[in-house]
Amino acid sequence: MDTIVIGSLTLSLLHALIPSHWLPFVTIGQTERWSLRQTLTVTAIAGLAHTVSTTLLGVLVSLAGWQLAENYHDLSERAIPLLLLALGLWYLMQHLRHRHVHDHFDAGAARKARSFSALLLSLGLAMFLSPCLEIETYFLSAGAKSWSAVLLVALIYNVITLSGMLLMVTLGRRGLQRVNPHWFEHNENLITGLTLVGLAVFNFFIEF
Repeated sequence: MDTIVIGSLTLSLLHALIPSHWLPFVTIGQTERWSLRQTLTVTAIAGLAHTVSTTLLGVLVSLAGWQLAENYHDLSERAIPLLLLALGLWYLMQHLRHRHVHDHFDAGAARKARSFSALLLSLGLAMFLSPCLEIETYFLSAGAKSWSAVLLVALIYNVITLSGMLLMVTLGRRGLQRVNPHWFEHNENLITGLTLVGLAVFNFFIEF
């Protein structure tokens, strides 16, 4: 259970901090001259759409974990670390190929919808249709353990991701001068890949 909690916290925090989850809201909000309250409202609604779709997919993945519950020991020792490792290597390959595969939406295209409601709908829909796949590994593991573990992963992911997005948008609106978000945006596949590989190594040596 400790590994499930640590892994879920790590990935949730990582996704909240990566610019694709908060920088577009800052730039669109500034372009449209939204107040901080309006910007945070849009971020919260779109972020909730994103975490809900990820959680719904996670529940489906948990069912597969539940079916594998009898072989949980083998699953925790082999399958989960291998899934994390495979995902990590895939992100590292995408980084080497210089492709941004985790951008949730095109901020420039979103700005074409000028009204507040149209922008809110387009951003919310874009986030809903792009669930984060990395956390699903922990939903699989939690499903093989218990449904209370599934609820714990869902709670951690939703709270940390939404809180992190709102915090980063607030800091971005007030001028995040000391951090270059474009560097993180350019290297987010590298950051995600290294995190997943690190979690895979961690899970190889520490049993769930």
